[in-house]
Amino acid sequence: IKAGDGGNGLVSFHNLKEKRKKIASGGNGGKGGDIYMKATSQLSTLYKFKKKVHFKAENGRSGEPNNRKGKDGSNLIIDVPVGTIIKRQGAKKIADLSEDGSQILLAEGGRGGRGNASFTSHARRFPAFAEKGEKVAELWLNLELRLLADVGLVGFPNAGKSTFISKVTAAKPKIANYPFTTLTPNLGVVAVGDRSFTIADIPGLIEGAHKGTGMGDKFLRHVMRTSLLVFMLDCQKILFNKNLVDDFKVLREELRKYRRELAEKDYIIAVNKVDLINDKSILENLENNLAKKASKQIFFISSITGQGIGNLLNYMDKKVLEVKSRKAKKAVPKKKTVYDIKTTGAADDKITVKRQGQDYIIKNKKLERMVQMTDLENEEALNYLMHRFKKMHIGDRIKKLGVEEGSDVIIGNLVFELKE
Repeated sequence: IKAGDGGNGLVSFHNLKEKRKKIASGGNGGKGGDIYMKATSQLSTLYKFKKKVHFKAENGRSGEPNNRKGKDGSNLIIDVPVGTIIKRQGAKKIADLSEDGSQILLAEGGRGGRGNASFTSHARRFPAFAEKGEKVAELWLNLELRLLADVGLVGFPNAGKSTFISKVTAAKPKIANYPFTTLTPNLGVVAVGDRSFTIADIPGLIEGAHKGTGMGDKFLRHVMRTSLLVFMLDCQKILFNKNLVDDFKVLREELRKYRRELAEKDYIIAVNKVDLINDKSILENLENNLAKKASKQIFFISSITGQGIGNLLNYMDKKVLEVKSRKAKKAVPKKKTVYDIKTTGAADDKITVKRQGQDYIIKNKKLERMVQMTDLENEEALNYLMHRFKKMHIGDRIKKLGVEEGSDVIIGNLVFELKE
């Protein structure tokens, strides 16, 4: 992203014929446009950012004669799905847009340069210089989408998660009898009586997923926001002498290794495809073994025949309601957070010095902005800048930081000698 640059100030004079004199009349430049990011429920994916990765706000216009200010650049609002997390490169989190309509200021437009009319004084009656508009740097951001679902279905590939979600919601996931059919999370709405809740079908995990094995940890982040987890086990594996208790333990461990708080989430167990097991004693034995490892509710269901699904949905609805009630009681009213990644205030005043050979490089946002907005080829503008530096006691401040008198000092594109 890149916010708009500020417009340049104008050098202009107006002749007063009746008084036979001229006055400075150059207007100020307009401010560059800001960039915002806004969460909207009208979008469900970040797909549009595959096709477009550069976003730039409009620049401010230059100042005009007769003290007319240049037009400000238009702000740019970038729409993203609800649930988008914004990070700097390097994974530093800036904002979490988890509410519809949340709007975050990401980059502020550059200041407009002052026209020569702004520099008139008793000592400077006919200023022949103006400021340049502030140039703003571009910034790379990473966007990550986490689904906002009440219930997350977790299980190995082919456990029947997609079939289940296709039966209980209007979602139409791809279903086939081979691993990793689901390559993207599916989100659906389940209606239970007068209430409803959302359910996410998380693509199949395998052992080592937290490290990136198989489909890797690509989809594990989506279960972070869920209120309830449903571990879906494939009953068909019993026919091939597989131990479903081991499957359950592996799934639990993968979540724990990815994020410890996932292991602390409330969960239930759904054993799917029970229509393939004719011997009921096998299911009873499985239930007893699972109960030893998990003191949670266990449901035996068939996504194909519908067996047990009604009871499972009613229980899901009950648990989601309980979790939401607990969160509502704990919730503390707070002011809406406004994120601003533009560094201001104390950072503008802090001066750092770096020695490079015999020269000293001064780093300070405010001073660098002042230099950048000065027309260094205009002697009058340069003298005005040095006058401002003296009023700010910059010489004394950098001497205290170890800059020796007579040394060359560099601030942005400006090089000068430090003298008494």
